[in-house]
Amino acid sequence: MEAQTVKQFLSKKPVFIGIGLINILVFHYAILRLWFFLFDTSSRLQAPSLGIAIIWDFLLILFFSIPHSLLLRSDFKSKIMPYIPKGLYETFYGLHACIGIILMDEYWMNFGDSVLSITGSLYYLVFALNILAWAFMLWSMIATGLFRQSGIEHWYMTLKGKTVKNQLLKNGPYSFCRHPIYASFLAMIWITPHMNMDHLFLSLSWTAYILIGALLKDKRLMRNKGYANYMTKVPAYPLVPKAIDNLMTKILRKSV
Repeated sequence: MEAQTVKQFLSKKPVFIGIGLINILVFHYAILRLWFFLFDTSSRLQAPSLGIAIIWDFLLILFFSIPHSLLLRSDFKSKIMPYIPKGLYETFYGLHACIGIILMDEYWMNFGDSVLSITGSLYYLVFALNILAWAFMLWSMIATGLFRQSGIEHWYMTLKGKTVKNQLLKNGPYSFCRHPIYASFLAMIWITPHMNMDHLFLSLSWTAYILIGALLKDKRLMRNKGYANYMTKVPAYPLVPKAIDNLMTKILRKSV
């Protein structure tokens, strides 16, 4: 099918509005599923064997991670945009991420023994810390634009005939942390009262993905002098020693 034909179909107002509304519903449903999934991955599918479980869970991680990364690349976006009207690219990006999360929660396979099990009063402390991590995520999303990450904002602004303006954020959580959304997601991954081997596998995989993604983001944005100056003043994550952050910044500068 020709790109122009697809773009014209997606640009029809009922289709455009329908896709956006579906994204809104799927986004909020996925957030609910994500909380239950990250807080405790136990009581998921029981694998017939350890090998099958590892391969299956890794495929679920790849389904989320690879398209998620490709959709952020400008060269990939330039190839897709002839098929998609303005305001829907970010919507499809958000839809994919939400579908990936729902599939993980639905089809994740448990494997391995327990490596952490917190009960009693400490359980409620972990629960409270997990809620704080989610609150920090909400604060970070509000600072960025509450519905920008999900593509809802781009879709809505396009309907209004307006554009989303990108700017260097320095207020709120961005005043002491360059990547507050990544930081809060890392906290959400690791702050759990129960962790089996499969949850540890998930946490390590997503941590590596997030840290590498943040480095690549810094590398891309530091070509902007304003962001390069911002990097010298604000660390990537809270509680990271300044010496380590400065070392990473120097390495990135040499690689640009």
